[in-house]
Amino acid sequence: MLVCPQCHSENPNNSQVCQQCQTSLTHQSCPQCGHNNPFSEANCSECGAFIGKLWQVILSQPINSEQTNENLTFDNNYLDLGQRYKIWSSQETETFQVIAQTSTHTFYQAQVLDCQPLEKSTLHTLVNQSSDLLKESEKDDYALLWEQMGIPSLAFPYLTLKDLTPIVPEVYDGWVDDEIEVILLPDRTHWQLIRDLVINHSLLNLQIIYWLNQIVTVWKSLTVINYAQSLLIEDNLRLDEDQSFGLLKLYPNPPNDTPSLQQLGQVWQSWFNKGGYPSASKLAILIQKVAEGKLNQVAELRLQLQDLAAEQQITEDDEIPSQSPPNSSDFVEQELSEFQGEFLSSQLEETPTATDIPSDSTAVLPMELVNLTASGCTDRGKQRHHNEDYFGMKTQVTIQQNNQDTVVDGRGLYIVCDGMGGHAAGEVASAMAVETLENFFAQHWQEDFPTQATILQGILLANKKLYDVNQSNASSGSGRMGTTLVLILVDQTKVAVAHVGDSRVYSISRKKGLEQLTIDHEVGQRAIQSGVEPKLAYSRPDAYQLTQALGPHDNKYIQPDIRFIDLVEDTLFLLCSDGLCDNDLVEDHWETYLLPLLSSSQSLDKGMAKLIDFANSYNGHDNITSVFVRVKIRPKVNPNDW
Repeated sequence: MLVCPQCHSENPNNSQVCQQCQTSLTHQSCPQCGHNNPFSEANCSECGAFIGKLWQVILSQPINSEQTNENLTFDNNYLDLGQRYKIWSSQETETFQVIAQTSTHTFYQAQVLDCQPLEKSTLHTLVNQSSDLLKESEKDDYALLWEQMGIPSLAFPYLTLKDLTPIVPEVYDGWVDDEIEVILLPDRTHWQLIRDLVINHSLLNLQIIYWLNQIVTVWKSLTVINYAQSLLIEDNLRLDEDQSFGLLKLYPNPPNDTPSLQQLGQVWQSWFNKGGYPSASKLAILIQKVAEGKLNQVAELRLQLQDLAAEQQITEDDEIPSQSPPNSSDFVEQELSEFQGEFLSSQLEETPTATDIPSDSTAVLPMELVNLTASGCTDRGKQRHHNEDYFGMKTQVTIQQNNQDTVVDGRGLYIVCDGMGGHAAGEVASAMAVETLENFFAQHWQEDFPTQATILQGILLANKKLYDVNQSNASSGSGRMGTTLVLILVDQTKVAVAHVGDSRVYSISRKKGLEQLTIDHEVGQRAIQSGVEPKLAYSRPDAYQLTQALGPHDNKYIQPDIRFIDLVEDTLFLLCSDGLCDNDLVEDHWETYLLPLLSSSQSLDKGMAKLIDFANSYNGHDNITSVFVRVKIRPKVNPNDW
């Protein structure tokens, strides 16, 4: 099966275009020059840019095998008989490098070019089959079943720790060829080294504490399966473009040598020594205790790291710390709230059945804004003759910078309205509502973040203006106009969300995934809130009839929903009319079209264009309007507090 790169739907292997979204399954557009090239090509035929898909290969063979590193060869320079994975080398150097050795096996690494990157991997299919079989048999012996199904044992630790993805890379494919086992992992060799960032003072104190805490957390899980060596190899500890922590690969423990927490502390201590950090700082003293073997319990170490993090908290009046400009790699507090949660038990289980990272808990570390960006677009759709949607965006970001500090101050107002009333009435109503609210907040949001009462006042003002126009037009026989409304206000890391009608606001973050922040004001939802089963509630003919809208009625019938959010991690907000979110488009496809946009390396404008195009092919029956708001944040720290 071919997996569409756009909508992720599966297609027969002979398909030329995706049956779901019509995306080409044979050619891709070069990101540099736009020229179309076959998916099997490594470089653009027009500009020469690299466009291929590389995987990192881990290969193991028995020590007594006849093949060695010197004579390790493959037919026609392909890793597999199907000639999908072509062995890749950018230089005339040794392709396979030895990365580890146990008493029984030698481990090699290399890179391969995926010549059929849309084809579903065999390993993925086998793993899904094993999960289904175990559910049916009510057994829990994954390793035995994996072995019986021909899944290489080299993949077992990655599959066991799949809940630690993306810290532990997800194994993509793998097989056993005679005595040789092969697995493919994501290529992370271009990621930054944590070691270099610490030594070069590119991470602030609280950032370092956070990463050390994550390393200790993963240490517990890796110790259980005898792969703790993965955290002692400095080149293996990386950060992506958003400074999210991840490992290149997993390394088995050396034969008869179980790594200790003291060795981990010695690795950290070498970073601090090379970076010239003050030896009298509390963090340096804690690391020294670990390096000397005076602190050898994971739970106690995490507790002390948390105490140090708590000491880094500063009041609202304290000085904003120095940081990199918002155009550089942003620090992402992925799963920050886990840092303030429960701690791991020091008792190790013999067989891990879940990750050791604690689940939801409330973050208490103060956060600050790194960057605020937005993008908006509206489209008539395929069936409407005119567009009754209207949106408004206003983003203010100021940056104060000197040779010590970069202070980012940002706020924004974002509105989407879906007009109704027919002819020109709907578009007049939506435009009037946006203009009224923009003018209102320009006057009533000078300094302090608007309160619930202030936001309600603005919405009621917009409703009154529309209602008054409707009343004045009643004598002429004109139809009543109205509009839905969704708006968000952003001030640093504070967000307010308000809505009337069935337009929606969603939030997307790495920890919480997709969340719908609004509940449609319609008959079906009102019935559900009264206790009616959802299926029954939406079986009635008037289920989608609005119970609230701006304009048709006076203010006593308007009850907007207003909520406030304090952000604790990078978040992407989506405001949209129902022309986009109908038929569960967002719920079914957010991982493809929205989740990647959390990364600062992704263009919101390009992501918006792709989403609108897809919405037109997926729905297209109504006007389509969408606004993205991306809020990048980080812990608020004081670099002088060492």
